[in-house]
Amino acid sequence: MIRPGTMVILIQTLYTGIMKNISGNLTTFLSAAILLSFGFIYLFRNSFMPYHSVAISMDWTQVDPATRYLILALMRATSGGFISLAFAMIFLQYKFTQCRIPWIPSLILIIGTIAMICISYATIIISSHTPGRPPILEAVIGEILLIAGFIFNRKHVQKTSSL
Repeated sequence: MIRPGTMVILIQTLYTGIMKNISGNLTTFLSAAILLSFGFIYLFRNSFMPYHSVAISMDWTQVDPATRYLILALMRATSGGFISLAFAMIFLQYKFTQCRIPWIPSLILIIGTIAMICISYATIIISSHTPGRPPILEAVIGEILLIAGFIFNRKHVQKTSSL
């Protein structure tokens, strides 16, 4: 059983660690939230997205059943990647908040950027070859947040290492 005093110290330590780098935490968590939103939308949809319909000029009900299953399977696989990356970013940011391991901000930036590049590439393909208009702005915002989080985190590493 955890004593009340121990719980208070744990909460204070967590709060203090998070508040010391609120900008880095906030930007990284917001970027991860974008990935989570993409992931959960794709995970729980029972049909393709509206821009998919526009891209192929067909309604979901017009698509043959085998192709529907293939599309849903691809959406589920994509969602798993987005959700996994988001949780990895959240965990790494949390770990960085506790330990200030200098290479963590770079790792967060790398894994997040890989996801955002893939999302952007897919949306550019759809936008340039079909009438569909996928949500590219969210990927761009996610990348901007990642870069900002990296900068804030690196500043915090430099601050703590110079003390």
